[in-house]
Amino acid sequence: MAFPKRTEASILGKIRQYTSKNSNITQKDMDHVNTLVEAYGKDWERIGQETDVSPRRAQRIWAQHQQRQKVTQAWTKEELETLRNCIRDGIGMAEASRIIGTKMSYACNAKMQSLKRAGLNNAFQKSRTLWNDDDVARLVHLVSTSKGGDIDWTAIGKELGRTAKSCHLRYTKLHQKHYNAKADHSQTVSCEVQKQYEQHQRVDWTNVAQQLGLSERECLEANQFNDGKARWVYDPDTFSWDTADRMAQFIKDNYPKPVPVNYTAVSNYMWTDKSDCVKMTSLLRGEITWTAEALALVVRLRDSGMKFEDIAHQLSPTVSASRVTATYHKQKNPHVYQPLLDTDRQQIKDIMDTRAHYMDFADLRALVIQSMPNANKSALYTFVDSHGAALPAYKERLKNSNVEHIASQIMSGTKQSVLAKQMGIPSLMLTNLMRSRTFSMHSRTWTQEETDKLIEVARASPGPFNWKSISEEVGTKDPKQCRTRYFNVGHKY
Repeated sequence: MAFPKRTEASILGKIRQYTSKNSNITQKDMDHVNTLVEAYGKDWERIGQETDVSPRRAQRIWAQHQQRQKVTQAWTKEELETLRNCIRDGIGMAEASRIIGTKMSYACNAKMQSLKRAGLNNAFQKSRTLWNDDDVARLVHLVSTSKGGDIDWTAIGKELGRTAKSCHLRYTKLHQKHYNAKADHSQTVSCEVQKQYEQHQRVDWTNVAQQLGLSERECLEANQFNDGKARWVYDPDTFSWDTADRMAQFIKDNYPKPVPVNYTAVSNYMWTDKSDCVKMTSLLRGEITWTAEALALVVRLRDSGMKFEDIAHQLSPTVSASRVTATYHKQKNPHVYQPLLDTDRQQIKDIMDTRAHYMDFADLRALVIQSMPNANKSALYTFVDSHGAALPAYKERLKNSNVEHIASQIMSGTKQSVLAKQMGIPSLMLTNLMRSRTFSMHSRTWTQEETDKLIEVARASPGPFNWKSISEEVGTKDPKQCRTRYFNVGHKY
C-alpha cells in the first residue's frame, strides 16, 4: 500500500478533494450558472444537474456571482466615511462589507488598515500642536465618564485625534495644576474658617468667600479645619429627610453627573464627618453593604416577629422590603441550585401532556408541584412554566381568544398573572406575546422624521455610540436598525 499510515476513507476523501469539479469557483462557473438561472429561474435542482454540482453549491455560485456584480473598485467619499464610522465603533471587516454593500471583506480590511495608519500619523502630528480650550474640556469630560478605575487612554486619544501618551501627559498636568492651586489657598481658608467657628460656633461660607476673594465652592473644597463636626449615623428614630434632601440638593447643584462628587466640600457644607456623608449618600441611593452584623440583625429581628417593611426601615431609609425578604431567606435557607433529573422531567411531561386539554394551568401546576415534593423548587417552577407555554392545548386557548383585547388590557395596567389565570394558561405565554408585539412594532422602513431624530440623538451623544440608548430615544427602531441607518445616511447630514 502506497500510504500505509492512512485509512482508505482518508485516501478517497483526498482524491475527491483534488478531482472534484467543486473545489474552486471560477468565473466560467459563475457565468454558466447565471445563464441557467436566466433560463430556468431559481430551480436549483435542475441547475445542479446541468452543472454536475449539488443544488446548494449551485445556489452559492450564483450568490457569489451576484455579489461580484455589485462590487466596485474605487472608494467614494460616502463609503470611506461609513468605513471610518465602522473603525470608530469597533466593527470588523465582514460586518463593514455587509453595511457598505459594494466592497468585499478583504477590500474593507485593506482600506481599514490604511485608514488606521493614516489616523495614527495625523494623531502624531496633532499631538505636537498646542491644546486649545475645547480639546481640554473634551479631555476632562472623557476622563470623568470613564467606567471603572482604569482609564483607556488609547480610546480617549482616538476620540480627540491625539496619541494616548499626549492625552495622559496633558491630563496629569491639569490634575497637578488643580491640586497645586488648591494647596495654595487651603491654609488661608482653613485659618479663616477656624476663626469664624471659634467666634460664632458656626461658619458663614458666603462671608468666608468674600473675605478671601474666592468662590464658596473653592472654599468648601479647600477647608481642612474639622473641629466640632457632628457625626451622622443612620438612626430610624431620628432620621430627617430635610437634612438628607439638603445634602442631595447640594450635590446635584455643584456636582451634576458625570462630575465626581467632592465629599470634602459636602462634609464642610453639612459640617458633618466626611466618612458619614459618604455612607449616607450610599444609603440614599439604595445601596447597602450586607456585612455579617447586618445579616445577623435581619435574622434576629425577623425571628422576633418584626415585619420586613419595619426591618428595611431599621437598615436604611430607601432599601425595599422585597430586598430584605430575599436576603433573609437566602441567609436562613442557603442551598445550591440543583437541576431536575431526566426522570423527573419525563414524569412532569407525562402529567402535563395527559391533563392539559381539560385542566387550567394553575390547577395543573399545583398538581405537578404536589407530586414532586423533593425536587428543587426553582428548577421545578421554571420547567413547568416553560413546558406549559409549549403545550398545544394552551396555545389553542390563546389563539381562540381576542389577542388584541388582551394586549390592550395588559398595556392599560392589568396584571398578566390575573389574565392568565382567567384564561387558564401560563402567564409566560402572555409575556412572550407582549415581547413579540413590541418587536413587531419596529418597522423596517424609515420615515424622514425618524431619520432626523436618529441623526440628532446620535450626534448629541458624547463618546462612543450607545446604540441601545439611542434606539430608546428614537422609540420606533431597535439598536441594530439605528446603527445601520446612521452608517448609511449619517454622512449626508
